[in-house]
Amino acid sequence: MPVSIRNMSYFQVTEHTIRGQNIRERPGAVKAGHERDIRLAVKQYVPFDNPSPQEGDVTIIGAHANGFPKEVYEPLWDDIYERLCSQNKRIRAIWIADVAQQGKSGILNESILGDDPSWYDHARDMLFLINQFEIVQPVIGVGHSMGGTQLVHLSLMHPSLFEALILMDPVILLDNPGPRYALPSTYRRDLWASREQAAEKFLSSPFYQTWDPRVFQKWVNFGLRDLPTKLYPTPSNATPPAVTLTTTKAQEVFNFARPSYVDERSGLACGNPLKELHPDDIEDIPFYRPEPAYIFHRLPEVKPSVLYLFGENSYLTSTANRQEKVKITGAGVGGSGGASCGRVQEVVLPCGHLIPMERVHESAKASADFIGSITSCWKERKYKFQKAWEQVSLDMRVRIDKQWERNISALSKRSKL
Repeated sequence: MPVSIRNMSYFQVTEHTIRGQNIRERPGAVKAGHERDIRLAVKQYVPFDNPSPQEGDVTIIGAHANGFPKEVYEPLWDDIYERLCSQNKRIRAIWIADVAQQGKSGILNESILGDDPSWYDHARDMLFLINQFEIVQPVIGVGHSMGGTQLVHLSLMHPSLFEALILMDPVILLDNPGPRYALPSTYRRDLWASREQAAEKFLSSPFYQTWDPRVFQKWVNFGLRDLPTKLYPTPSNATPPAVTLTTTKAQEVFNFARPSYVDERSGLACGNPLKELHPDDIEDIPFYRPEPAYIFHRLPEVKPSVLYLFGENSYLTSTANRQEKVKITGAGVGGSGGASCGRVQEVVLPCGHLIPMERVHESAKASADFIGSITSCWKERKYKFQKAWEQVSLDMRVRIDKQWERNISALSKRSKL
């Protein structure tokens, strides 16, 4: 059920709280016995000028990066809307959920969360969302970093769900990047005397100085929460109150890396890379993250069209890695046909990994142009199919026809191998 409504510049925004997939990938993801209690915080963005959408209006499913609240992508949605409007293309709605451990979802679930999340769970949660709200085609997935990986996983689960995917520097590679970024996040600061103080500290860091100001303001508004919290239960008597990270640094690092050692607190083995990774992908360190390499190996099976947005200076993707992803995506059995069939494209932007934070307008332009071409092709293909299909009566569609009988009977005349 919707819990509140607020306005963006172009959208009516409705917040929903929905259930997640009750069987999680790993038992350590949720407190035992509470799998059915997982809830997701979802936002639905409906353009003010399209309250009665028409067939062919596009639905966007968003997926966020690790550690970032879903709201930091709102400037991207605004800019995509503007670009599509200039092409006379219309958005039906945009949907995005915080993963179960992060953002507002993390707040909803904070009393039952564990320390062993799987990226695969969010793909299943998104499928549940799509089914619950009866979202119709054409559907375009827009995912950043971890979110891009999760959207590809969802497309492999349901190959015909998405008409296309826009993947912004997705974490899909054979290398194990997580531990390198879990290290600084493990020791990052997560408590400030006020939101204003936190904003000042952030702006003093080069990490945030390249961000679009709109994105930075969303980060300050939604990436922080007032005390008290479960981790910091002591109330802040100050005015304004002290703040901490909305997504705890623990849940951020748990999504960066999975331990492969035995937990000395419980005596339980954490993860086993020998069972979850190809032997060539295993590194000699006590942490790993299985999803990026697994999805990389399955890129040839991807059926939707794909637009990759890469950051030229991204710490995740070298030129060789970018080229390999573009080359193999959709090029295998069950795939789209790949780049050689015009189904996989790439745009490289002059920025780092945080493409939709640093280059909002440019990434929105590339995304909207791609969406526009994809939806036009979808309409044409759907029209041709419906026109041909309507020539066959309903009665004939459910009967075995003469052509079938001719071809099936011919099988008995063929020699066996």
